[in-house]
Amino acid sequence: MGDSVDRVKCGLLEDLVMDAGDAVRRLVPRVGTIATGGMSGVAVPKEFPRALVDYVGEVGGFRLTLLTGGATSEAYEEALARIPNAVLARYPYLSGGLYRELANRGSLSFFDYGLNKFNKLVRRGFIKVDVAVFEATAVMNDCGVVPSISLDAVLSFINGAEKVIIEVNESKPVLEGLHDTYSPGDGEAIPIRNVTDRVGGPRIMLPREKIGAVIITNAGEGVTKSYKPPARVEGEIAEKVIGFTVEEARRGFFGRLREAGRLVMQPGGGPLASALADAIPGSGLSLSVWAETLPVKWTELIGGPLNGLSASALYALPGEEPRLARFLENYREFMGDVIIRGQEVSNNPEVIQRLGVISIQQALEVDIYGNANISHIGGDVYNGVGGSVDFAPSAALLIIALPSTTSDGRVSRIVPATGHVDVPEHYVDVVVTEQGIADLRGLPPRARARAIIENCAHPRFRDGLLKYYDSVVKGGGHEPYDLGLASGWLGDL
Repeated sequence: MGDSVDRVKCGLLEDLVMDAGDAVRRLVPRVGTIATGGMSGVAVPKEFPRALVDYVGEVGGFRLTLLTGGATSEAYEEALARIPNAVLARYPYLSGGLYRELANRGSLSFFDYGLNKFNKLVRRGFIKVDVAVFEATAVMNDCGVVPSISLDAVLSFINGAEKVIIEVNESKPVLEGLHDTYSPGDGEAIPIRNVTDRVGGPRIMLPREKIGAVIITNAGEGVTKSYKPPARVEGEIAEKVIGFTVEEARRGFFGRLREAGRLVMQPGGGPLASALADAIPGSGLSLSVWAETLPVKWTELIGGPLNGLSASALYALPGEEPRLARFLENYREFMGDVIIRGQEVSNNPEVIQRLGVISIQQALEVDIYGNANISHIGGDVYNGVGGSVDFAPSAALLIIALPSTTSDGRVSRIVPATGHVDVPEHYVDVVVTEQGIADLRGLPPRARARAIIENCAHPRFRDGLLKYYDSVVKGGGHEPYDLGLASGWLGDL
């Protein structure tokens, strides 16, 4: 096997190293559930999807449910697009393309569980897994598996699977020491008090009888369509978010967390998370990051304003791929300061609350009372709610940050009423757009509406929103609304 033998050092598994096509033919059932790891487009299996599609096309008659750890890669979705009739259900996230269209037509079963709950459903066997497939960087002498740059739902998938396929990727270094593979039991307190605490081992230890195949690949990372590079508006929003955070720290809102050097942020995902990394230097903030998924450029702040970070996946936005390559090449420099964990820890509400996380979430739209729609445009699903519903209830401070408009400024993202609610107003502390900041803490609904409209709505839509608000207030009510009047806004996204 050449170099592949060096990456699979466990003698007990030598007879399980095989071609992806052989692994699929041996292990994939005609009717069953397949779970593949990977998140934000990274550490997604490369060989398995192609082999699966070839096998399904050759044999036919498949009825599969597909689970993923998060957003997949473009190559993954292009492969799966060849077998839409074989995949009847997908959970808990869609990455666009054909399967999003199928879900919106009602011909694909889909529900976007919050990731903490999704992991629990898998681990408890409510969602049964026939075959779990995940990317690793090596299998060591003790048969311990060194994961890749995403742990996402992998540990839960392994726990709930009948059989496991390990796809060892030789294009990456052996990332020994980056991971904390702790998996909590039901009702078990997770003993983490600081972002970089380690409570588990660096390798995944699988029962030998669960391992069905080992596949070798040299394929590099692809790209995900879920994110775009940050634009100017994200930079403007990021500056406002960081400025607000600095002022709150100065005023003492974060109390002893700030004094102890334990200010902890979750920067959300995508272009805003990237822009926030650019806004941190020079702000005077000293903080750590506790995240679900995180742009790899944040690692470049370690040793400066960033004390350490923990995430379930590290990824690169389009145009930032060289940063991921540099991190992989120099990953040993980050030992102890960068930890990759599974979602059952990164998204655990108990830990989020204990750390006092400042959570920055994005949304498709926010209504005048602070309800946030993250996942749907009209009645159509756009992506998935992800970990927003895990962080929102437990964050010490929840900031919803979004541009004030979309569609080249033709449509307001501050609306009278959202067509879908993922994060209710009760969790939302602050709304930020490029227009300004609405601090909603301690405000009753009518004052919240005024603050959001006056500070966050684009001037082009502000008068219309105020007109709507003034009209519904006349009808009375603690939180006045009129779905008839609001319907002119619903569906405009």
